[in-house]
Order: sequence, then structure tokens, then C-alpha cells
Amino acid sequence: MLGIGAEEYHERQAAMRRLAARSGLEGVVAWSRGGSAQDRYADVYHLTGCYQHQPFLPDVQGRWQARGHAAVVLPVDGPALLLTDSAAVGEPPPAAPLRTAPDLVAAVAEHLRGAVRPGRVGLVGGAAMAAPWWCRLRSVLPAHELVAADELGWAARRVKSAAELRLLRASGALGGQATGAAWAAAVPGATEAEVAAAAVAEIVRAGGAYYGMGISSGARSHTYAACDPAPYRAGRRLSAGDLLRFDLYGSVHGYLFGLARTWVVGAEPTTEQRRLLAAVRDSALAGIEAARPGQRVGEMARRCQEVFERSEFAAHHGLPPQGQAGPWGHGLGLSFEPPWVSCEGPGAGERIEAGMCLVLGHRIAIPSVGGAAYQDGVIVTDSGPEIITPGL
Repeated sequence: MLGIGAEEYHERQAAMRRLAARSGLEGVVAWSRGGSAQDRYADVYHLTGCYQHQPFLPDVQGRWQARGHAAVVLPVDGPALLLTDSAAVGEPPPAAPLRTAPDLVAAVAEHLRGAVRPGRVGLVGGAAMAAPWWCRLRSVLPAHELVAADELGWAARRVKSAAELRLLRASGALGGQATGAAWAAAVPGATEAEVAAAAVAEIVRAGGAYYGMGISSGARSHTYAACDPAPYRAGRRLSAGDLLRFDLYGSVHGYLFGLARTWVVGAEPTTEQRRLLAAVRDSALAGIEAARPGQRVGEMARRCQEVFERSEFAAHHGLPPQGQAGPWGHGLGLSFEPPWVSCEGPGAGERIEAGMCLVLGHRIAIPSVGGAAYQDGVIVTDSGPEIITPGL
């Protein structure tokens, strides 16, 4: 059965207490966003399984503060408390006592004073906390020093449990199904919007949650998406021979999938298009093959880079501008996570462990040539990499 049981959430809370104590903290506040967004929800969800769909609303003094957000206050020597602005958090119930308050900031401050000893308190998920809320907490809690502690959240979520890996496999499979639906819809005469709709419908039909996409085609295939809140161009109809570049993100029970594919619409690829498609695909697969326990992150990235540099595409066009596509990949779970798969820089010397989930891939975007992307999800196992996003 898919899902995380209450016992595992309680184990996660205990693990976070241990991480906080080792860091010299008296407790942590995990802060997350809801409102049907899939950015910045992971820290509260990881500890309690709670996600609320109340959308964000601007603060109204005396009526509500931080609508659409939630917090967990977790002392190192006491029970967790979940604080939200709405009791309508759905089923199953969260794995922590729940208290609701229209002013979430005031409720967090009140509980910190009473439940957490004076001293340093780690804030996990601070990127989702608006500056006025942060400043208010600091001003009304002179005995508690709030310090950024996102590294605790990353550390707690780095290696996945068996239940999490089952969810990630299910999520990757759904991503493959949705991408297959998009591919089937990508025929000459169809619009980018119709391709997007086929993928979103497949995700929703299967009970997943749509997160986002980047889609572009033809002469604009080197761009990531339309410059509009809708990532597709509703009036742009596909023609035979067009490159269609498609990135898709979504989740199953909060656990994300991320994959990218590029197709030639209604025709066999030209020689130039074959070179482009092979370069992104082969470099990504080389990195996936290197995703084994004990491998350093930088070595995995260098393997991707070496294969790309030896590609026919690179031989004919040279290397794209440095850093054009960013890192070669990243961790995956309840969010896009470290480690960032780069040849150099922070984390390059880090070693991969069994039980980690990664996304590896590459994107080329050259206006005079076109754009292509290839990306797969992979679980690191003791016996080698396990690709969880079906190929097309």
C-alpha cells in the first residue's frame, strides 16, 4: 500500500530532535507553504503528513496572518505541535497534535515561549517565510535566537525509507504515463496547449498532483516555455518536422517526479536533429550509469560532461556557453533537493548513497539550432541505478 504511516512520521520527528540537539539547538520550527502550490511544502509535510489547500491571502491586521502556511514547533525534549490557520486539513489526520489560529505568526511565538527553552532555535523552511513574519518573531522572542537551519531538513530527507522509495517509483511511473500521453497528442496540427492538456489530464485521472511543465516547439524550441503564467502557447500549432521539447513535474502523495523528453513531430529526425537528441540523451544516461553507492557527485557530473563533449553535436557546434543548463542533476523527494550534480563547487566531493533518489539530465538551447532536453529519475541501489521514469 502506498503512503507513509504514523509510526514513520514519529520516527522522523525523533530524528529531527537528534539533529537539532547535535547542532546545539533547543528546538526547531519547520515552516511551509500550502495553497495548492508544490514549492516549499516539504518541511512540515515530511514531519507530519499535513498539507493544507487554503490559498495564500495578504495579511490583514487583526484578522489573519500567514494564510496558506503551516508550522511545526518541535522542542528537542518535548512533543511536536502542528500549527495551521485552518482545521480543514483533510484525511488522513496529521501525525502531530493540531492547533489552529488565524494569526499563525503569533501562535508560533506563543508556543515557542511555553514549550522551548530559551536559546537557539533552528528555522527549517525559512525561504517560505516572508520577511515581516521573520522580523516579528525575532522582535517578540528576545529569549529565543532564530537561526537558519535548512541543512537539517536536507539531511533528514537525503536517504529515503522503503515507503518513500515506493512512492517515488509510483510517481516516476505516473510521470512516464503522462509524458506518453503528451507524446501521443503531439501530432501535426495539434497545439502546444493540447499536448499540455493530455499530460495534465493523465496525472489528475491517476490521482496525482500536477506541478508544472516547460514546453516549446519549432523555431522557439530553444526557449524553456512561453513567457506567460501558462507555460504553453495556446495558438501555436505543431508542424511535421518540428522539435517539441517537453519537461514535466508532478507528484504522488507529495513525492515528485521530474522528466524531460524531446520529439520530432510527425517525421523522421534530420541528421542535425539526431545529433541534438543523441547528445542530451547519451550524456544523461552516462551519468545515470555512474549513479552508484560510493561514487562522488562531481565524478558523476564529469562522466556526463565527457560523453557530451565527445558527441557528434559538440563536434559540429562546439560546447554551449558554460553553465547554460546548470547542474547535470539534483536530488529528488518532496522537493528538488541537494545534492546538485556539478563537476565543481559545493557538494562535488559528496558521495552517493543507496536509497537516494536523483534526477539526471541535460538541456541544449541554441537559437540557431533549436532546443532539446532529456531527463530521468533514478534510485541509487546497492546493485546499481534503477531508472524510475519509463523511456519513450
